[in-house]
Amino acid sequence: MIQRRNLLWIIPGLLIATFPLWRIPVAAFLAPPVSSPAEEGADNRSQDFAMTGVTIHQNEKGQKTAIIRAQKAFTAPRPHEYFLEEVDSELFDDDGSATTIVADTGHYNLPVKQLRLESNIVIVDTAANYTMKTDVLVYDGRKRTIFCPEPTRLEGDGITIAGSSLRHNMNTGVYIVGGRVRSTIEGYSAGRGSSDHPQ
Repeated sequence: MIQRRNLLWIIPGLLIATFPLWRIPVAAFLAPPVSSPAEEGADNRSQDFAMTGVTIHQNEKGQKTAIIRAQKAFTAPRPHEYFLEEVDSELFDDDGSATTIVADTGHYNLPVKQLRLESNIVIVDTAANYTMKTDVLVYDGRKRTIFCPEPTRLEGDGITIAGSSLRHNMNTGVYIVGGRVRSTIEGYSAGRGSSDHPQ
């Protein structure tokens, strides 16, 4: 029969012998958390924000290329990306002429200078005298290109062009309308069985 005085030696001996089994769980339990709730709250407050009346200026090689205004701006889930509401922007050609673009919402990625606009987008180019409407527009500030992956309708001086997508290179001025394109030219018609001719 084990006497009480022997238990004083047996219990410490068992703890030492079984140390590898309980060392890891106990160490994990006793370890402090990575960050305290107060520290986590401080980080969130430093990274999350909401602002009103925001203006973003873009420059390439010392030349102003875009001004993006938003009535409201919020941090987005992706790092360095911001959610915009009521967007009113201006994109500038090399000669300084501006194309105005308004939209209900948008996202702006700061490092890559990419603006994605959504919902009720209207593009107005007063120099080229055209208005364009679409539901999604992606502007790449580095390449200075515009891509509309959704159906797009362009109305100019006596001409209307509608397609399933549109690409525009602001450096070269080239437009590419994709998909099935429908165009209407004022003062021009073509009848079946006859050659196309202006009216």
